Amino acid sequence: MIKSVPWMAGKTMSKGFAPPSPKRVVRPSVFEANSFTQRLQECFAEIKDPRVERTRLHQLSDIIIIAILSVIAGGNGWEDMETYGLSKQAWLSTFLALPNGGTKNSTKTSKPYF
Repeated sequence: MIKSVPWMAGKTMSKGFAPPSPKRVVRPSVFEANSFTQRLQECFAEIKDPRVERTRLHQLSDIIIIAILSVIAGGNGWEDMETYGLSKQAWLSTFLALPNGGTKNSTKTSKPYF
């Protein structure tokens, strides 16, 4: 004999399970995204740039931030970082210095030409 469970009293399985509630996707506002990148810039501003002064085309903090954002967007390497930087250049230039424009890839190497 099957005993009834108190918390199931009055409920029938003929109605099935309740449909799952729709998940609400919360996306950060542009202000929050700019605030996030501003905090990243502050964090990386203190890193000493090991590159030779005459070969620096981009600020190190710009390179690091583009690299982080491209990885967050699903990038897996230098080429993805370059593609991300070039495709988002207009947006990136609203909060990064980008003194020489977007990143360029050297034709003879797979590393970006910074």
